[in-house]
Amino acid sequence: MSGSPPLAEGLADYIAAVRPAPSKAPLSPDEARLAADLHAEKIAYPQPEGMTITTSFVARENGETAVRIYRPGGERSQPAILYFHGGGFTTGSLESYEPVPMALSEASGATVVSVHYARLPQSTPRAMLEECYDVLCWMAEIASILDVDTRRIAVAGDSAGAFIAALLAIMARDRNGPALACQILFYGLYDLDETRESYQKSGDPILTLPIIKSMIATYRDCASRDSDPPSAPLHSESLAGLPPALLVGAEYDALLNEGQEYARRLHEAGVEAQMRIAERMPHGFLRAVRFSEPARAEMWQLGQAIRTYFQPE
Repeated sequence: MSGSPPLAEGLADYIAAVRPAPSKAPLSPDEARLAADLHAEKIAYPQPEGMTITTSFVARENGETAVRIYRPGGERSQPAILYFHGGGFTTGSLESYEPVPMALSEASGATVVSVHYARLPQSTPRAMLEECYDVLCWMAEIASILDVDTRRIAVAGDSAGAFIAALLAIMARDRNGPALACQILFYGLYDLDETRESYQKSGDPILTLPIIKSMIATYRDCASRDSDPPSAPLHSESLAGLPPALLVGAEYDALLNEGQEYARRLHEAGVEAQMRIAERMPHGFLRAVRFSEPARAEMWQLGQAIRTYFQPE
């Protein structure tokens, strides 16, 4: 794909809001993180009526993990979704990705817990995953305080966060961890091969080839510090026995091809997998719910699909 593809309504305004100001030199991870947090209000989504938002911390042996809890009005013992933000493993935060978990909670009727995991390069891939798995176990153990139903727990993530969520579903299966009702994966990274043909041909205005190469290079460099580096989801030995998957792709996304490939692999392993491809959308479009009616419609349809997996038994 070459040139500038025609974007869905509102996406150009969203891209203008998140695009960093021109700089003489590339921003460091610390600079990029702070800049995104300082300007998070530019893409803020209005807090839905009746929703409560609480920031708390999960105490772990090696520190604490911040979480932000979005609880919509409605039933008491709600389903719960553990959400992992994107940002190429190096950026993204509770602040800069808040529109996604907030709108996801509104659309699904579930309590959504957004996780501020330690990012690369300060962390390593294995440490990052173990931290996220600890938070999943915490959410299941403290369900009575959260007032959520342990029979209706899901993991979710977008982009690099979908990579994390997919691997957590595998870890929960292999470790007999919390039972998951489903896994919810938005325009995910499922491979770590910068030579994929789809990357070279993509015209995505957000996730460009240099960003992809930098993300994968950073991941590999940090994984070299791990004694047991995790494999990418597409290279997992077995996907059998995983919870149903809801995958969302974007027409212009450089990662669309591997998302379709991951959905096929899940099907081949006997796992129910639904994939919806949003037309005229780039990577990361669900963060544009403030700007774009089509993005809000995609989130709403996703929420309705999620509700089918959360029906009380």
